Amino acid sequence: MPKFNILSLLKRPLAKLRRDDKGVAAVEFAIIVPLMVTFFIGTIELSQAITVDRRVTKIASATADLIARTKQTTRCEVEGILDIAEEILNPYDASPLRVSIGNVVSSATPPIQTTVSWAYQHNGGANGSALATGNTYPLPPGVVEAGDSVLVAEVQYNYTPLIFNEFIT
Repeated sequence: MPKFNILSLLKRPLAKLRRDDKGVAAVEFAIIVPLMVTFFIGTIELSQAITVDRRVTKIASATADLIARTKQTTRCEVEGILDIAEEILNPYDASPLRVSIGNVVSSATPPIQTTVSWAYQHNGGANGSALATGNTYPLPPGVVEAGDSVLVAEVQYNYTPLIFNEFIT
């Protein structure tokens, strides 16, 4: 009776399987797809965040510029300007937009003390803002001289990612 060896029976099919490269592309694709999808979604998220950041910066400068152009500003005019600011943010949600704007006046004699002469808070104002009427407001040295004033706008926007937020929470 011939000796039965399982290795000799499997030698030929194993050699054939070793040379077969039909599924290599599918395996490589399965390994690379999650990485490609992550990079794609990350690129979308990053571009959205940069766009919102630029719009928030534009809101700060446009708001301060429009208010600074007038000799006197009423509360109604400031609210109208901030309605325009919300349109700058469009198509993004304006509900997380918080704006604090105020006029900071320096004392007439050195050492210069800066106080807020008037302030307006939109949607509760920027968190941690010292812009409130009567408060002292720290300014970097050299921004104002004795007896001058400057308009300060602080804008805060709590950005929520479009896609990654679903994975994070």
